[in-house]
Amino acid sequence: MKKINLFFLFVSLIAFVSCEKNEDVIAISNIDYVSFETGFNIGVDPTGTASQEVKIFTSQVASADRSFTISVVADQTSASASTYTVPASVTVPANSNAGVFNVDVDGASIDPNGDTLTLEFMDSEGLFVGDPITLNLEQVCPNPETFLDIVFDSYSAETSWDIKDSSGTVLYSAAYAGGQTDASHKFCLPNGTYTFTIYDVYSDGICCTYGNGSYTLTNNGNVIKTGGSFGASEATEFTLSN
Repeated sequence: MKKINLFFLFVSLIAFVSCEKNEDVIAISNIDYVSFETGFNIGVDPTGTASQEVKIFTSQVASADRSFTISVVADQTSASASTYTVPASVTVPANSNAGVFNVDVDGASIDPNGDTLTLEFMDSEGLFVGDPITLNLEQVCPNPETFLDIVFDSYSAETSWDIKDSSGTVLYSAAYAGGQTDASHKFCLPNGTYTFTIYDVYSDGICCTYGNGSYTLTNNGNVIKTGGSFGASEATEFTLSN
């Protein structure tokens, strides 16, 4: 694949203008080059979807439409294939040097800590391509977020939890491997009533038999529940009305 840095291209043009014959200047100015715009963030409601335009630019203007093949760079993409939809190609219309395509993103499939999606142009004879574009995919909650912070005792593998809605459906849950010292989670919960339950396999909680562990559940800066000595489990019902 022929890749060329846009800055290098312009420097080369200046150098040839200054130092080479006129025919060399013409040859350089006819370089066929295509590039993405600069990478950016795409924020998506965790319960919804979003469609984001991505622009591309070419160095040449043609009298007919031109199509450029797009590929996902797998080793630079953390998002799962179910998270995004990317077209196989993008078209630059006749008599233009700009094109646009849409990337569709599913908010529920994005990792709460964020994901990346990196795209590049596929090779084509005589075509120079710019650097790949990296899109940062983020869940953006339309409501004040709920946070859970846990400090484990010496046996983190004994701990698990879940959050259920008012109908008893599990919305979020987690269990842990041994050796963890702490964990943090954030949730996008609309107004409503929920139940948070924390469990301990050996019925001794996370404080204070084998360490001074604790957990804190907050929303919009307000503490919903904090604890650690809860035996086998502890359930807390809470209502959000932000």
